[in-house]
Amino acid sequence: MSAEGYSHLACPNPECSDYTRRGAGNLRLHGWSGRGKRIRCLRCATCGCDFSQRANTPLFGLRTDEDTLAAIARHLAEGVGCRATARLTGVSLNTVLRFTARFGKHAELFHDCMVRHVRPEQIQADEAWSFVGKKTRTASRSTPTTASEAASGATSSSTPNPS
Repeated sequence: MSAEGYSHLACPNPECSDYTRRGAGNLRLHGWSGRGKRIRCLRCATCGCDFSQRANTPLFGLRTDEDTLAAIARHLAEGVGCRATARLTGVSLNTVLRFTARFGKHAELFHDCMVRHVRPEQIQADEAWSFVGKKTRTASRSTPTTASEAASGATSSSTPNPS
């Protein structure tokens, strides 16, 4: 495969001068790994670092093929539950749960790294939740609250005394 096939990859070595530079032309095919030799191993010509094409991705170290992992990610992104995703993709529930945790952690790190210095001018809350409880100054032990009074918020201790 030519160097154009590696243009979306970059050297993962922080000490390398081409670290995170995509399309620098410094990557060379070094070998293959995985079952069926389907994962490329690359070498950086600048620093000599060997790495997998899956380095710094949530797929690194996983043996499940990429098509299945992409299907798991698609199902989860669409809101399909973990058990249903496991049935639809033909993998175990534990595989889906492990991938979900790994993918979520990777997405969190990516978000924390990329989203910086955002200054929103306007924030709109879709829902505002509040809790209304019985205040201690109006509650007394002699006035039991019924279920309907608790649901409506009206209690005998919160109504004004006629005296």
